[in-house]
Amino acid sequence: MKAEPEIWYVETRDGVYQADLPTLKQWVAEGAVLPTDRVRKGALNWIEAGRAPTLRRVFSGEERVEVAPEPRPAHAAAHAPAHAPAQTPSDLGLACDAPPQGFADARGAAPAAGGELPWVEPVLSGAPALSSSCHFHPLAAASFVCRTCSATFCRSCPNKVGAGSVLLCTLCGGFCDPLEVLTERLALYERQGEGFGLADFQEALAYPFRHPGSLVGGALLYGFLLLTGWRGQLLAMALVYGCISLVVRRVGYGNLKRDFMPDFSEFSAWDDLVAPCALGAGVTLVTLGPALLLAGALLFGWLNGPQSPPRLALPPQAAVEQARRDAREGVFDGEDMGALVNGGTAEQEAEVEKKVNSMRPGAQVARQLEAAGGRREEGVPLASQLLERPGLVLVLALLSLGWAAFYHPMALLVAGWTESLKSVLNPLVGLDTMRHMGLTYFKAFAMYAAAQAVSFLLTWVVGLVTAPFDMPFVGNLPGAFLSGVITFYVSLVIACVLGLALFKSADRLGIEVG
Repeated sequence: MKAEPEIWYVETRDGVYQADLPTLKQWVAEGAVLPTDRVRKGALNWIEAGRAPTLRRVFSGEERVEVAPEPRPAHAAAHAPAHAPAQTPSDLGLACDAPPQGFADARGAAPAAGGELPWVEPVLSGAPALSSSCHFHPLAAASFVCRTCSATFCRSCPNKVGAGSVLLCTLCGGFCDPLEVLTERLALYERQGEGFGLADFQEALAYPFRHPGSLVGGALLYGFLLLTGWRGQLLAMALVYGCISLVVRRVGYGNLKRDFMPDFSEFSAWDDLVAPCALGAGVTLVTLGPALLLAGALLFGWLNGPQSPPRLALPPQAAVEQARRDAREGVFDGEDMGALVNGGTAEQEAEVEKKVNSMRPGAQVARQLEAAGGRREEGVPLASQLLERPGLVLVLALLSLGWAAFYHPMALLVAGWTESLKSVLNPLVGLDTMRHMGLTYFKAFAMYAAAQAVSFLLTWVVGLVTAPFDMPFVGNLPGAFLSGVITFYVSLVIACVLGLALFKSADRLGIEVG
């Protein structure tokens, strides 16, 4: 019995389409399905196409899908009038290797029977506009354009596949897109080439207000969660990092119209809670890691380093006398006593004098201190030696703090774009991305620093104004709530800045936008 193919659904800006997995992969390879579009297999939940395991390899280029040219339908010739020429890619301003096979340019055709010249469609210069005419009906405005041959059609000309909304070109059989979508894509490419500057920062400041309901609801939820203990703070962390990831990915592809709040209607503990918290912990670890290592080394060296010798208490008189008797009995023998009373050779007298000196009360203590000091000197770790060089400690501290401040935006960008903890913890990924972005990242860092400075100032003002509400055991609840609201908004602004910087650097990073 033959198994039924898996049915997939894909939701794009044009509508919802249905296809099997090989066809869906081919659409991905053709660029018809973007990573930010949503897909669903059967009755499962909707997810972004870039996060689907079966499609992720196609988006990354690890799995190659051959895009076979669509054959021309048999009914195309019957549908097309004899005088209708095929528009070439140059007419529409689109890149294409060659015009469709089997169609000659009517502008070079011989006169038709009866001596009348064939009708010549006007040549379109530049990108197709919404006022372009239909290929078969010159007096009708075009609404669709073919991806393969770039011909434009009115609403009645493309062939519809079954009861779905997939439209095929009547000339070459390729997929047809709404002409408005193509115009928007061309405008997107034009905006990408404008460079990264203050206009993008203004757009990032206004971005959260494009979705006022999500902004108000998300800010209130985030501020409330901060007041509910450590469990609530974990949920707040998952919320803000989930929003940052969505904003960086969607804005990085040039999409500023989608909402920035996660879709909690299909809640997943792993995707909506564990993964964002792990990304947040990874960002904190990779940015503050050098500072934490330096602090740990200094603490370890302070606990295990050399200390000043303790003050010695004088032993009781009885203990001193007993120590002298023990020393005399254990040190002097009969020959030593004879040399001490009757005299002896110089060597014997020197030996006796040495033993007498060893009987003094402080000699034994001095030997113990010397031995202990030698053992500590041999075991002094490298960390404890940092305490002896305060200048080096200051330089390392400044470098660690500088790394934390400068790399934190890149860590957020890597976390939002890759959603991979391994990539976040690997600073080489961020440094390589920084190298490709070049000056764009420095501009983004300046915007990030300005947003953080304003956030710090507003938080300080809020704390100062709400100081009378500070209560014992619970703290300043209104101040903490309002500070959380400010933090949520600034986080969205920073994420949008990073997404726009990524979008403007897409050509250098090999990212296909649209």
